Amino acid sequence: MRLTVAVLWMVTGTAWALETSESNIYDEHFPPLHPNCTQSLTDLLLLRQEVQLKELKQAEQVSAGILREMVDILTDIKVFLMRSNTSTGVSCPGNFLNFGETCLYLAKDIGITWEAALLFCQDLGGHLAVFRDANAYARALGYVKASGIAKTSNVWIGGNDHSVEGEWRWVTGEEMPRGTPFWGDLNYVREPAQGAAANCALLHGPDDFLIHDAPCDWKVMPLCEIKPSGTN
Repeated sequence: MRLTVAVLWMVTGTAWALETSESNIYDEHFPPLHPNCTQSLTDLLLLRQEVQLKELKQAEQVSAGILREMVDILTDIKVFLMRSNTSTGVSCPGNFLNFGETCLYLAKDIGITWEAALLFCQDLGGHLAVFRDANAYARALGYVKASGIAKTSNVWIGGNDHSVEGEWRWVTGEEMPRGTPFWGDLNYVREPAQGAAANCALLHGPDDFLIHDAPCDWKVMPLCEIKPSGTN
């Protein structure tokens, strides 16, 4: 009887020990989930997403900077090519630069009225710039934009309606072209639209240097034009 009881106790103890050992092994390899496990995982995923978004934003900023530099380089190349595209024996005086069949000079360091600008260019042997066609206008526009002046600046050109209100002419006597691509707009109204108080034409920087009418007593830098030497 005693032997039977002892054997039973031994079997019971062995079974309990095996059960305890198996439980410890399971707990060791498969620990219970922490109560905040789900929250920690969510925080980790959100942090990873935030880092990825930051990296993408930095890459976008770098790309935008590269594009701006490329635009500046291409503009410089365009101006250089326009200056180099001249026929043999053609030259421009002083600070004037050659652009096809004309020479241009933007006096960036002065701000004067339209009448004073007219006299200033005449003293240099030329006149305020005129654009007889879209190509001449595009060349002048490229030169002005590449000159480094602020986009808030304005530039006098040789157009006015002094003789007859609303009849715009160049200082050389020709009728000024109207509409696109020459004239810009102000508050969705096509220029010239400022009435009798604005009788002089300028390149308006805030409108990408498209032509606007303005009061003639504004203090603005002049764009002068002169015919190259060596041309008929």
